[in-house]
Amino acid sequence: MIKFKVPATSANVGPGFDCFGLAYSFYNEYKIEKSDHMLIEGCDPAHTTKDNIFNVAFNATMKKLKKKGSYHVYYKPNIPASRGLGSSASVIVAGCKTANLLYGGIKKLSDDEIFQIASKIEGHPDNVAPAIFGGLTASTKLLDGTFYHKKFKVSKRLHFTVLIPDFKTSTEMARKLLPKKYKKEEAVAMLSHSVLMIEALQSGDFNLLKTVCKDYIHEPYRKKLIKDYNYIKKNVEKNGDAMLLISGSGPTLLVISKNKNFGKKLKLKNTKANWIIKPMRIEK
Repeated sequence: MIKFKVPATSANVGPGFDCFGLAYSFYNEYKIEKSDHMLIEGCDPAHTTKDNIFNVAFNATMKKLKKKGSYHVYYKPNIPASRGLGSSASVIVAGCKTANLLYGGIKKLSDDEIFQIASKIEGHPDNVAPAIFGGLTASTKLLDGTFYHKKFKVSKRLHFTVLIPDFKTSTEMARKLLPKKYKKEEAVAMLSHSVLMIEALQSGDFNLLKTVCKDYIHEPYRKKLIKDYNYIKKNVEKNGDAMLLISGSGPTLLVISKNKNFGKKLKLKNTKANWIIKPMRIEK
């Protein structure tokens, strides 16, 4: 039996819409072995049908390997679903890795080949890239249909905390809220913000980070789906050493701070939802 884990991720990271992603030290865990038939244990029975995304990813990778076979997997789903923490990307990457580990032999696929398969299934690479490569990634779909990524270091001077609520949001619904057109000045601002955001995350320049983390593409629209958003934002930013972003399409919120123990300082009272405050280490 082989054991492995795939990290939770935050896509977008402010201005890096459908591009940036962060990997965290918080994982879905898997135990896998070869089998003569598909068997998935440890998760909701609704996710064990043949068209579940783990199995779709497994079969796509087996096709690439030109192999036949099946698997027995015990799945421990620690990453909450539909919360903006890359749970679906984690499962897709796990399905690809299961096929590669069990049947790849001496001709195992490279991480980039896994990245191509998983990104195609997911539809975009922003969660898949950090789930596979770790750290901070910027990724894109090229015009020829292939996917590209670049990994960056994250300054140790920055600290990350996620706020996970007890309600879900739909990625599809969150995308429907976005306008079909944007003002030219907003598009130009996002280009410059995204470039400088990478620099700020690498250098740990907190003043720069506060200046360029503002997003105009998705957060102004998606925050409407998140209970307590304005209240939490006010509480996070009132002391000046922290900023609030939406993790992926939400509803999980991401805090980047200078204070390692910021999560312990944050007090959320009289909220409409229940929130788990969870410090995160960047998974390299």
